[in-house]
Amino acid sequence: MSASKRINFAVAVSWLSRAVTILANLFLIPILFRYMGKEALGLWFLLGNSQAFLSLLGMGIEPTLTRQIALAKGKSGADPEVELTEESKQHIGDLVVTGRTILQWLSVAVFLIAWVSGYALISQLKLQEVSPQTVFWAWTLMCAGYAVGIWVSYLNSLLMGIGYVGLNSLMSTALALLTIMANIGAVMLGGGLLALAAISVVANLVQRFAILGFIHKRKHELLTIQGKWNATLAKSMVKLSLHSWLTTLGTFLILKTDQYFIALASGTKDIPSYHAAYQLASNLRVLAVSFAISSAPFLGQMWQAGDLNKIHKIVINNCRISLLIMACGTSFLLISGKELTSLWLGNDVFIGYKILATFCIMLTFEVQNVCLIYSARATGNEEYAISSLAAGVLNIGLTMILIKPLGLWGVSLATLLSLMLTNNWYALYKPLLRLKLNLKEYINKVVMIWLLSLVLSLFLGSTIKYLLSITNYNYSWLTLITSAIVSGVIFLIGIRSTVFIKKSKSSHIAQ
Repeated sequence: MSASKRINFAVAVSWLSRAVTILANLFLIPILFRYMGKEALGLWFLLGNSQAFLSLLGMGIEPTLTRQIALAKGKSGADPEVELTEESKQHIGDLVVTGRTILQWLSVAVFLIAWVSGYALISQLKLQEVSPQTVFWAWTLMCAGYAVGIWVSYLNSLLMGIGYVGLNSLMSTALALLTIMANIGAVMLGGGLLALAAISVVANLVQRFAILGFIHKRKHELLTIQGKWNATLAKSMVKLSLHSWLTTLGTFLILKTDQYFIALASGTKDIPSYHAAYQLASNLRVLAVSFAISSAPFLGQMWQAGDLNKIHKIVINNCRISLLIMACGTSFLLISGKELTSLWLGNDVFIGYKILATFCIMLTFEVQNVCLIYSARATGNEEYAISSLAAGVLNIGLTMILIKPLGLWGVSLATLLSLMLTNNWYALYKPLLRLKLNLKEYINKVVMIWLLSLVLSLFLGSTIKYLLSITNYNYSWLTLITSAIVSGVIFLIGIRSTVFIKKSKSSHIAQ
């Protein structure tokens, strides 16, 4: 299977995963709203958001190990089906053993650090309906589950680094679906925070056995690669991981601290509405960045093999499709976000278009950042820690300033402003320089298509919504369907036009 087919398969699985998650959440979240009190639900969202904090404690070892394995495979050639040379096999074996040893010790440290810091936060919350002891034990279970996940994460790195991105995602999708179904059952049977936390522990254990079972059954040859602890590799890996961790720390401070400020300022009851609006825009982001994330191991192999032309084609294509998704998805949310939220969760949940629009703008830039930075980092380039940390620190400062006068909008606006002043411009400049991509070419092939699609879909969608509002057909479900059709048609036209342009250029070159 070629690199492009593997990328497309991985993206298809990623989209399937998100679709399954979205559909499952369509059932799960209303059930959570119905069967759990607002304080308990806000606490669960807060603890769930803390998964990002737990992943932060992974110190960037797993993604660094994945990239290093991909680069090691690239020494044998850029073709995903290439037979590994003895040099590549030895290098990969040493990386796996070294990374596994580091991760095993790290998992113990993660549990202790997360446990203590979580207790400190829980003790500061003003709770009325849920006892602090319940929250504490739920957090303890989640920390234990994540520590197990870190312990065996070298298996994910091995599969993805070798190029089995889609298969790894497929297993994660199946597990995610089972987890959501278990959550639905637990809540409907009267389970609370402790039951949901226990399910998260079991999910991590099941994932570990599923990956091991797959490797033993289908890819047993991966286990025959012999390796040993290599102190030199460990030092190199830790250095790269530190840069990766600092970048991730900045991302955490940017995107994952809002709910903590809201909880400390006004309690957890405002978190569900804020979380629901963010989730709508975040779903688009997850779909959009699938191409960049799935392509990363293959870009690393191509970089190692010196195939710059293929890298340029893949990066431009990824950015173009990703921003096209954000353009059409954003227009849909800005036209019918209220109707969607009302039909999904009820009339009193929608937080307002001002905050939703802020989320959409912020995450559109974030999609571009991810697409370009992931591509550059796949080549071993780790120079994004300073800009990411600067954005994170600035976000905290602006949030503290804006939350009182502007409320919840001030929290989201602080994130947008901090990114605009730091990461958004640097994440465009540095990757283009690293990958030797021309800025003018990027604007013509990516940015202009995004802008045209956004304006056109917003204009047509708004016009149709206005016409419906002055007739007898002003129904929420009809507005939702028509705006979805408009955005979908514009997206398909955008995809078709880019494919047509690529074919025209190919035939012109052939002549």
